[in-house]
Amino acid sequence: MKLNDPFGRMARRREREYESLKQALLKANMTDAQKAADLRDNLAKRSKTGLMVVIPIIVIMALVFREYAIFALAFGVLAILWLTNTSRRGQEYINRYIAEECGQPTDTEAEAEPAALESQVDDEPQANEEAQDKAQPQAEAVQEATQESSESSEPKKDSEHPSKG
Repeated sequence: MKLNDPFGRMARRREREYESLKQALLKANMTDAQKAADLRDNLAKRSKTGLMVVIPIIVIMALVFREYAIFALAFGVLAILWLTNTSRRGQEYINRYIAEECGQPTDTEAEAEPAALESQVDDEPQANEEAQDKAQPQAEAVQEATQESSESSEPKKDSEHPSKG
C-alpha cells in the first residue's frame, strides 16, 4: 500500500488519462516514433511559452492591484504549478506511448536505466562491507553488556555471605 495513494485512485486516474491520450494518438494515425517525439518537444515548447506569458501577467497584476498582491501571487503560483505538472505528465504519457506503441525506448529511459543499475551494482558491496563493519562492534558491545548484567544478577554464593550461627 502506498502512503500517497492508499486506494490506488490516482494510479487509476493516470491510467485513464494515458489511455485517453493513446486512443487520440491512434485515431490520428500517429504510429511513428519521430512524430510522437516531435509532439513531445512541441508540448515542452508550448509549456515554456505559456510560462513566459503567465509569469509577467501575474507580476503585472500584483503591481497594479497592490492591496491584493498576495492573492495575485498565490493564484500565479498555483497556475504555474498546474501548467508545469500538466505538461510534465503529458510528456511522460507521450514517452510511454513511444515506448509501448512505437516500440522504441525514449531518450530519457535509455540513458537513465543503465546508469541507475551501474550505480546500484557498484555501491552494494561497499554498503554491505560498511554495514558489517558497523554492526560488529555493536554486537560485541551487546554481548559484553549481557554478560555483565547476567553476572550481576546471579544469586550470591553462600561463601560470600557469612552464615549466622
